[in-house]
Amino acid sequence: MKRSVRTFALAAVLAAVVACTIGAAPSGADGVTNPKHFFWAAGESPQGTVNAAANDLVYHGGNLGAGSIGVQVKPAVYLIYWGPEWAAGFTTYDSNGTPYSSRTLQNYVNAFFGSVGGSNWAGVQTQYCRNVLAGTTNCKSDPQAEYITNPRGQLKGVWTDPTPVPDDIVTLGLAQNLVDDPIAVEAMRASAHFKYDPNATYIVLTPPKTIGAGQPVYCGYHTQTTSLDGFGNPYRIEYAFIPFLNAAWPLIGAGGCGMNNVNAANNSFGNGVFDGYSIVVGHEYAEAVTDPDNFFSNQDGWNDGSGSENGDKCAWTGTQNITLGGHQYAVQPMWSNEAFDATGNGCVVTR
Repeated sequence: MKRSVRTFALAAVLAAVVACTIGAAPSGADGVTNPKHFFWAAGESPQGTVNAAANDLVYHGGNLGAGSIGVQVKPAVYLIYWGPEWAAGFTTYDSNGTPYSSRTLQNYVNAFFGSVGGSNWAGVQTQYCRNVLAGTTNCKSDPQAEYITNPRGQLKGVWTDPTPVPDDIVTLGLAQNLVDDPIAVEAMRASAHFKYDPNATYIVLTPPKTIGAGQPVYCGYHTQTTSLDGFGNPYRIEYAFIPFLNAAWPLIGAGGCGMNNVNAANNSFGNGVFDGYSIVVGHEYAEAVTDPDNFFSNQDGWNDGSGSENGDKCAWTGTQNITLGGHQYAVQPMWSNEAFDATGNGCVVTR
């Protein structure tokens, strides 16, 4: 997502806070995080719609700060359903008032990531790489390029964490916090529950919660902690936040984050009513894979001259169904330098 915050406030170390919350994570890991890269609801980006036909993505060196990786060469995903509501189960409704269980929603998201590895859609990102010079737009120009791979089985774990979520978790202030960000702390807790994997994205999904004053019309974000373990080694975690997308957010309603964006009719699997979930989690996943490092609001992976990533350049354009594991899922296209250079249209769903 685009850089939405340009300034940096000096972050204080939260060793005591995180030590109490992440359990088995290395002692001394702190909760310092970075400005967020938002996926705005359609028409709500304060910087306007990116012109997808304007320019290629450019590699920015992958060398900002200790522990930087440039790209995730072997992508992995951990899903964290945070809150007692997920553990107990809840009901949400489509636009016709038909009830859907939280278990159905979880199954939809789990099945998406269970099949995304090895797909043609995820294959779009395999043209990007690291270990090339900053300014590179085509990895084929360097025989030393280390490419993003697209293995099957990228979903490595699912965890329902029953600890309570703050009621105002989705407010603007929490979303932009640089220190003591509860989503960052939850991601670090998840890395202790599963394992620490610098090539993974820890995706935190929250249940229906109170809509706090100042809710920005974003549908999710991804960012990274800037942390150290107890031995002074980098403990940088790529994580994404997915608020409850089917809420009737101010200004955009229940459909603003993708509900029924592709499928007007709803079915028992969740097509239609949960279109937004596959669109948004797919967007955040692809951007975390191709542009994971966020070092004090600086990105060193693949983004264009305006800071837009592979998802931003095709956001809310050309959304469509793809088939994964025998089911259909609504997704957005992802930006392809290859396709843009060859045809002038960089937004594609296959490679």
